[in-house]
Amino acid sequence: MRQGLRFYVLFVAALGALALAQSLRTLSLVHVDPLMLAILIALAAAAQRMPVFLFRSSAISISFAAVIASYVLYGTEVAVIVSLFQAAVNAFTPRRKPLLKALFNAGSLGTAAFVGGSVYRLVGGQVPPGEIALTLLAVAVSAAAYFLVNTATTALVIALSERQSFAAVWRTNYSWMPINFLATAAQGAALALASQALGVFGVIVFTLPLGVAWYSFKLYMSKSSEVRARNEELQSVNDMLRRTNDRLEESHLSVIGALIGALEAKESRTAKGAAQTMFYAVQVATTLGCSDDELAAIKLGALFHDIGTIGVPEHLLRKPSALDAREWAEVKAHPVIGANLLSNVPMLDRIRPIVLSHHERFDGTGYPQGLRAERIPLAAQIIAVADAYQAMTQSRPYRPALSAKAALRELRAHSGTQFNPVVVEAFIKTVVGERRKSARGAESPHEQVYQQAVEAVRVSL
Repeated sequence: MRQGLRFYVLFVAALGALALAQSLRTLSLVHVDPLMLAILIALAAAAQRMPVFLFRSSAISISFAAVIASYVLYGTEVAVIVSLFQAAVNAFTPRRKPLLKALFNAGSLGTAAFVGGSVYRLVGGQVPPGEIALTLLAVAVSAAAYFLVNTATTALVIALSERQSFAAVWRTNYSWMPINFLATAAQGAALALASQALGVFGVIVFTLPLGVAWYSFKLYMSKSSEVRARNEELQSVNDMLRRTNDRLEESHLSVIGALIGALEAKESRTAKGAAQTMFYAVQVATTLGCSDDELAAIKLGALFHDIGTIGVPEHLLRKPSALDAREWAEVKAHPVIGANLLSNVPMLDRIRPIVLSHHERFDGTGYPQGLRAERIPLAAQIIAVADAYQAMTQSRPYRPALSAKAALRELRAHSGTQFNPVVVEAFIKTVVGERRKSARGAESPHEQVYQQAVEAVRVSL
């Protein structure tokens, strides 16, 4: 190796060694779950074992998602240690590498992990993660820093070894990757949030989107290797990029679907309640003359309207006594949490206003924005009435269930203040009609409507 290249390789290796030394000096394993740490290491090693090879001189893997999950859950120090396992696997993948190259890769990965974890904390990221929107923002900024350090150090060593321009090497190998990289980094954050909320079950569920991301990278490269030889095939590269981004969007949707499944697994009555809410909301919307597109949005809105409760501590949702001001503020945050969660899925963007507004009141005293009357989306007003009826007719730790008649009287009593009067009257008419059908022995289609909506989401994944 030329002297300048050798010096640069040793310099990067030294940076990695400094990052490791600093991490070991401040490392504390008191709050680290050994099983979760083992899973993160295994994910990083397995993903690094199956890299996607780029043009001639470099490769990329999705193992950085495990590194990001590590510093979100346990801090920079643990992330640097996980990166060492990346480097150890990389030293023998796909074949054993020379010592200097192995040292360079270890230095690059360790430095990138140290910088990414440090930036995460500097921009306000919490360890372990707290509010979802803040966590995703901190992950986005820190992942960008990780990406720049990792790709810049690698592009420079390629440029020096092949006597090419650094800018040309970076454009050829990495300029197409930022969006895909950040999307996969968001999946690393989701992995951390899922493990915090759901434990090992959440980790298992969230490995599917990472597999989709790996397949997307691999599929892209298998095609683009042919494109480089022929300028006339450049359009196929753009098509492949679009398909890659589509798959990443779909993987976000699978994340949302997994969260719904987790909620249903935690409490069986969730599915039953959602089925009833969805059925009555659709019936009322049909009575009010909503279009087919509006009905489809109402189905999805009813399915996802309480998805934000995944970010609310379960003991608050089950508390048998009154909530204090701080606890009530946490519970009231769930519409914003749900809307922020859906913001990662462009194909669900149309129902974000429904999820955000389903606790607004007709008189403007609701939350989170204090909207009133026609400023509240009609779909949200319909779901609010259906959801309130479902809640009143189900028993809770702090009160028994109301009868159907008593619940309808409550809805009418709050018509014009909490609820839209037109929606309330249409809802009462619907419930009375369904009760008459039930008295005649007709089977309720609640569950059927709900399962059709869930299946429609699953088919789109």
